[in-house]
Amino acid sequence: QQIHDGLGRPRGRRPGSEALMRVAEYREPHVIEMVDRPEPEAGPGQITIEVSTCGVCGSDLHSFERGFAAQPGQVLGHEFSGRVIDPSDVEGISEGQRVTVRPLTPCLACPRCLAGDWHLCGAGAELNIGYGTQGAFAEQVLVPKALPGMTVFPLPDSVDDTTAAMVEPLAVSLRAVTLARPQVGEVAVAFGLGMIGLGVVRWLVLSGARVLAVDLSPVRREAALKLGAEMVIDPVAENTVERVVEVTGPGGYGMGAAADLVVECSGAAPAFGDALKVIRHGGRMSVAAMYPERVTLRPDRFVEKELEIHGSFAYKDEFGRVIDLMEQGAIDKDIFVSHTFGLEDTLEAFKTQLDKDASLKVMVEPDRS
Repeated sequence: QQIHDGLGRPRGRRPGSEALMRVAEYREPHVIEMVDRPEPEAGPGQITIEVSTCGVCGSDLHSFERGFAAQPGQVLGHEFSGRVIDPSDVEGISEGQRVTVRPLTPCLACPRCLAGDWHLCGAGAELNIGYGTQGAFAEQVLVPKALPGMTVFPLPDSVDDTTAAMVEPLAVSLRAVTLARPQVGEVAVAFGLGMIGLGVVRWLVLSGARVLAVDLSPVRREAALKLGAEMVIDPVAENTVERVVEVTGPGGYGMGAAADLVVECSGAAPAFGDALKVIRHGGRMSVAAMYPERVTLRPDRFVEKELEIHGSFAYKDEFGRVIDLMEQGAIDKDIFVSHTFGLEDTLEAFKTQLDKDASLKVMVEPDRS
């Protein structure tokens, strides 16, 4: 039997020996090395997938830069699509089927799962793909709990592999927007235009809101315009509040602006402060960012404006909705994806994703030649 490494070179398999695959292994901050590992084997209730495309996420970058939630030897990667190569005994999943996977794995037994809030599961972390288990910066990945329609989602033919690898981050964006409840004609401000923020812009535009988008990167501001944003703002070169006032008029008592809702995706303290200034009295704010540093703020602003503020964590039932919207043509991958690397160049992919002035979404694809 012949198998191939990440460069398409054949490797022999001796009788009784394990089949090997290539993986990108995190060793320490800023160090990723390519190594061989045994191919995963699916047990009861599990499936294995041949990875087609895997995106570099902001959480992956936190791990890469600071070791966040990653131990030496971890294989990262949780935004992916692929083909089933071993469906084991999972009903409704067949060999060769194209799928994407919800990497957060619910235990289905804790109080949050029993309440239907699977995304807030307090017990399933050890099975989360890319953190608790091996991730998808690899030729193959094991899905530890394969539940069709909950953790495994078949893909329509019209949704290609690269677009399908964006279901996960776009589900994060969709949840943040859903919690903010945009209405047709309302003014919405999106802070931070990484993959999540750009997804927020797209879903807000489709909701009928007037979208203003804020980010330091000219490349990302340009992408927001392509996605339908009415205005983009450079928070360093311009005064964000004054630019929003141009659209909304001044806020209550002549202070700040009067945006109906804000979605904060930047994770930057100044952006959080500006968000509180541009939102109107009685406005709605959805916070989807993770903050590497403490944010100093005055909570009395929440009280004075009687703001409705939601934290937005990951996704609940958004995967299927995103796939349906993709099938309807709502997502143009070429606006989101700026770079694609082979698996052997995963380290370079991470470095490129760190460059906010040059990159949007960076993808990694195992070489099948």
